[in-house]
Amino acid sequence: MPSTTPTGVDKVLSLETIYYSAPIPRNLAVLTILGAVFDKVYFPGVYLPKAGFDQGELDKEIDRIKGYNFQDADTAVLVATLSFVKYAKVLDGFCEFYRRSDNPFSERDIPASALEDLYVAIHGEGAPGWQPILATGHVKSMPGSEECVMYPGAYHHLLNAVIESGERDVPLINDVPGSIPIPGYEAATPHNDAGAISAILAIECAKLALPEMPILHPEELMEFRADNVDALRNFRRSMLQ
Repeated sequence: MPSTTPTGVDKVLSLETIYYSAPIPRNLAVLTILGAVFDKVYFPGVYLPKAGFDQGELDKEIDRIKGYNFQDADTAVLVATLSFVKYAKVLDGFCEFYRRSDNPFSERDIPASALEDLYVAIHGEGAPGWQPILATGHVKSMPGSEECVMYPGAYHHLLNAVIESGERDVPLINDVPGSIPIPGYEAATPHNDAGAISAILAIECAKLALPEMPILHPEELMEFRADNVDALRNFRRSMLQ
């Protein structure tokens, strides 16, 4: 049986990242490659309950929201987040959804000027005098329980991830770099950032070293990680070394 007890060396040689692109993995393909490459992936500012709610009632609520056929981005993220709740417990220890603040609408104070600069970097300059309204955060109660989901607004999430990356000294991963730039990062080559270089190498080497993998559901992914714990540990260590 493979060893699953982490040692002090494991904690030092742990390949971790902060997911920048969204408050949850954008799809199962992304989740699969994250699970194969990284020991742990952080989702700062996000709260997903692992218990204390009725999954059947939640499924009904998801169907109710879908029934309105709204096409806006906020509704799409809400439905995706609610749909992902059932995996939060399964992925515990790999995907870390956590908040530093109990304030449901604000994880940390982010300067308005930084938000505006990020908005312009993504969308370009607006009309003179026009200012976008950027939601600080989102909260959705869970039907039939006292639980809820909480996650930052789109632009607050991006900047919160950048700040968290600096505080944890853990690199960001951005799987849609052409559409969602990382402020102050993509213009420079991370030649002095060992964490970022390790993450880049790991992803590129995974494409070469790993056999062609199917898209795995969360339960299958966690089984894959458990069955291949020693091989994956050695792979990640080699990237860091």
